[in-house]
Amino acid sequence: MNKIANKFRWLVWFMCGLCTACTVYDTPADIAGGSSEVSKKDDGVVRYVLWVNIDGARGTVVKEEVEKGNLPVLKQMLAHSKYAWVGLADGHDWLPDNRGSFSEEDPVTWASMLTGVNSRMHRIKDYSYTPDYVMGASPVIPNTVVQYLSNNDPMLRMSCVTPWENLNHFVGMMQSVVTTASDEQTVETLEKQLSGGDYRFTLAAFKGVQDAGLQGGFKASNAQYVDGLKQVDTYLGRLLEVIGARKDAANEDWLVCVTSDHGGTDDGRYGGSSEAERDIFGIFYYDHYTPFEMKGESFYAARFSATEWATAEDTTAFYGIGADQQLFVEMNIRNTPSEKQSYNGPNWTYLMGKRGWGMFRKNDNVRFYSSANGTIEQAVTGCNDARWHSLYMGLGPTTTGGRTYQISYDGRIQNSGLTSAMGLKEDSSALVMGKGYWPDYNGSTSSSLSPFYVASLRLWNELLPDVNVEELASMLEVPSDYPLRDHLIGEWRFSPDELKDDSIIPNRVEGRPDFVFRTDFVFVKVPNTLPDNLASGHLMMENTLVVPQIIYWLCGADAIDSKLDGYNFLSAYRTEEQWRDQ
Repeated sequence: MNKIANKFRWLVWFMCGLCTACTVYDTPADIAGGSSEVSKKDDGVVRYVLWVNIDGARGTVVKEEVEKGNLPVLKQMLAHSKYAWVGLADGHDWLPDNRGSFSEEDPVTWASMLTGVNSRMHRIKDYSYTPDYVMGASPVIPNTVVQYLSNNDPMLRMSCVTPWENLNHFVGMMQSVVTTASDEQTVETLEKQLSGGDYRFTLAAFKGVQDAGLQGGFKASNAQYVDGLKQVDTYLGRLLEVIGARKDAANEDWLVCVTSDHGGTDDGRYGGSSEAERDIFGIFYYDHYTPFEMKGESFYAARFSATEWATAEDTTAFYGIGADQQLFVEMNIRNTPSEKQSYNGPNWTYLMGKRGWGMFRKNDNVRFYSSANGTIEQAVTGCNDARWHSLYMGLGPTTTGGRTYQISYDGRIQNSGLTSAMGLKEDSSALVMGKGYWPDYNGSTSSSLSPFYVASLRLWNELLPDVNVEELASMLEVPSDYPLRDHLIGEWRFSPDELKDDSIIPNRVEGRPDFVFRTDFVFVKVPNTLPDNLASGHLMMENTLVVPQIIYWLCGADAIDSKLDGYNFLSAYRTEEQWRDQ
C-alpha cells in the first residue's frame, strides 16, 4: 500500500512539474540552443552556472592527485576558487530501513544536493526519488534547485545532462534533460549546449570514476580510478575552453561548481555512513575570485532521543539550585527534523536536567524551567536548523529585587531579568540527557522527542561575564588554564575518544559524577558549524551547500529559502565579483 501511495504522489508532483515548464527528455544530438535573448543585469552582465558532479570522487584522493600534478585543470581552477578538500556527505544513518544497496547514482546524496536539505528532511532513500511514507504524517516533497530558480525567475532556462535516468526525471522541470550512455557523450552534449545556448543553469554528472571505484576500490592505488579522475579533468578543460570562447564571454559571469556526491571504501563500496563513503570535496570557481581553501573541521557528538539516553547520578545534590547557589547550563546542541519533516518540536518534551530544573523543547523554542520554590520558564527561539548552536541558561545571584536569570544563544544574551523562583537546593535526582520525560526513573520515554546531537555539556556555579559566554559558545572543551575554570562544576565531552568501560563519559571536573549511557548509543561525525567556525569561512563541504550558492549566483542572496539546511557562503566574497566597478 505504501509503495502505491508513493508512486501516486510522485505522479501528481511530476505532472505538476510538466504543467509548469515544458521539458524535453533525451534531446537529439543536434541540441537546439533556444532563444539568444536572456535577461541581463543593469550593467549588461549575464550570470551562468555550470555544476559538474563527479560521482564517487573521494575528496582526499582528488586532493592527492591535484597535488601530484595529475589533474592540471582542477589545479588551475583553484587559483580562482573557494574550495574545500574536506567534507562529509549525508550520513545515510537517518534512513537505514529498506534502503538497499546502490549500483548507480546514490539517490540519498543526490537528493540532498538538489534540495539543499538533509536526508531526514527530504526522506528520499531509493531510485523513486519520493519521500518515505510515515504513518500518520503527510510527507513533504521538498523543492529542488530547479523549482527555486523557476519560482524566482520563470524565464530562466536550465539543462541537465547525466547518465542517470531516475535522477533526470527528478529534475524534470528543466527545459532540456538528456540521459547519456557514456561520459564522452555527456561532454560532447555539454560542449554543443555551452557553445551557443542560453541555458543559465546547467547540471552535469560523470559516472566513470564511480564505475572504476566499484570495480577496484575508491582509492589512489586503483589505477583505473585515478585514470577516471584524469579523464574528467580533461573534460573540465574542454568545457572551460568552450565557455571562454562564447561570443559574448566578456559580458558573462560563470560560476563553475565541481563536486562529488559521495566517496567510497577501499574495497569498492558506497552508500553507507563510514568516513570513506562520506569523503567529498567542493570547488566553486569564478575567474575573478582570489583563492581560498576552506579548511573546515569536524567533531564527534552523541545522539540522544526517546530511546537513547544517559544519566549522571547526583546523590549529594551538588547540581541543585538553592537561593544561595547559582547554576548555569551550557550545551552545544544540534537539532534534527521530526518525523513530520520539521525542526519544530512538540508542545513539551524534555531534553536534559533534573527533577528540580531542566531544558525542554517546546515547538520552535528551547526553554529553561525550574518549578521548586517558585516557577521560572524562560525561552529562546532557536535550534531550528541543521547547524550547531550553543545554549547558556540558568539562575544567578539573588538580589533585593529577586533572582537573576539569563538565557544566551550562540554567545549572545537573548533574555535576562529577575525572578522570584529560588529553586531547590536539596535536589538529589540524577541528571538525565534524552528520554523525553521529566526524570522519574520509571522507564517512561517520550516517542515525540526528535533525536538531537550533543557535543558537550558544561555546568557553572556562577553567572559568567558576557564576553566569556560569547567566547565559550564555540568551544567544545574548556582549556585547562582558562581564567574562569574554577567556576566549572561539571564538564562532559560526548565523543568516542572520551568513552570508558563501553558506556561512561567521564566528568572532566574531578570528583564529580560521570554520565552513563543507559541504552544503546551512537556517536556521529559532524561538520563544525559553531558560530566562530562559520564566521571564519572555514567550512566543510556538505551535500546541502551547493543549492544556496547557485540560488545566490543566479537570483541573489534574498532568494535563498530559509528552510534550506545548506547556507550561503559565497556572498561573503561579493566584493570580488565587483571587479568591473574598480
